[in-house]
Amino acid sequence: MIGPGGWDTVAAAAPVREFEEDWSPAIFLRNYWYVAAWSEEVGREPLQRWLLNEPVAMWRRRDGTPAALADRCPHRGAPLSNGRIVGDDIRCGYHGLSFCGDGSCTAVPGVETLPAGLSTRAYPVVERWGWIFLWMGDPALADESAIPDYHWKDDPGWAGRGETLPVAVNYELVRDNLLDLSHAHFVHRNTLATDAVVDAPVTTEFDGERLRVIRDMRGIEPSPFFKRLCGFNGKVDHRQQVEFTPAANIVISVRVNSTENPDHAFENRVLNAMTPETDRSTHYFWSLERDSQLEDEALTDAMFTANRDTFFEDVAVIEAQQEMLDRAPEPARPVRWHVDKGVDRAQRWVAKLLREEAAQCAAAAEAG
Repeated sequence: MIGPGGWDTVAAAAPVREFEEDWSPAIFLRNYWYVAAWSEEVGREPLQRWLLNEPVAMWRRRDGTPAALADRCPHRGAPLSNGRIVGDDIRCGYHGLSFCGDGSCTAVPGVETLPAGLSTRAYPVVERWGWIFLWMGDPALADESAIPDYHWKDDPGWAGRGETLPVAVNYELVRDNLLDLSHAHFVHRNTLATDAVVDAPVTTEFDGERLRVIRDMRGIEPSPFFKRLCGFNGKVDHRQQVEFTPAANIVISVRVNSTENPDHAFENRVLNAMTPETDRSTHYFWSLERDSQLEDEALTDAMFTANRDTFFEDVAVIEAQQEMLDRAPEPARPVRWHVDKGVDRAQRWVAKLLREEAAQCAAAAEAG
């Protein structure tokens, strides 16, 4: 049904549809921006990173702007990242061919006239909010306005810290873990667990551009995380909102306030960018930001450590899950109930986008 503001709203009590046949795992959406690195990782030394099964070399020009090329020299396939930066160009460490940030060859040792068409693939790249974003698809379609919103990372009204976790799973398992927070009751007993997270109603909202999974828990016991770090001892109202945007971006908004003292409140954002490395490994970029006690570095460190510990618990579960899925004699048909509303919706949405992108590529190939 259509909810407020045009949202397609599904309540927890709605019947659960059987798993859709058209879900396609291990296929990547390409005409989207992906986080490729933290800003401080990219400098005047080449950085190699595998993204969507593709090797990429990144570096900074003399003016500080980042560049990204396919990390294979078109001469004999050596990794450009094994070379060095000369001026604004990257020079292959095997035979010395140089390439500028647009992928064109600028020099071949011993050759005055460069071979026609000698170039390598360049990726559109944008630096924003302390992250380096790459467009992995058709460069002609790259639109900076489509970069996912992670503005909390450099908003002066917020403070926090994050890192990158390597996870040996398909990125979709990380996404689905974040879309269904009911697992906190079982996986995070000493950190995020609350009894209410399993039984609380779940609502999903979808408007064609973003998917939201919302859980409101009122008058509950606070989790160990909020007891220890935020001083909540009595009953609290706890709201979780998980917002997913393709290709692989999730912002978790959490607000906790005392039921007896509404002025005692705490709000944070968990920023999650899940960039596939391969079809069985993921670069998981995350940052935890809060809107209070901004100068308290000890609190920043404590919250970072606590959040990282919960992610380590998640990684142990989903890496074991990936192994079981890989060893299954045939693809499993998951059983669904109300906590799976967001996961089911995201999987069907991404499957649709994959079909559309494949059709566009096929049409372009036929026309060209």
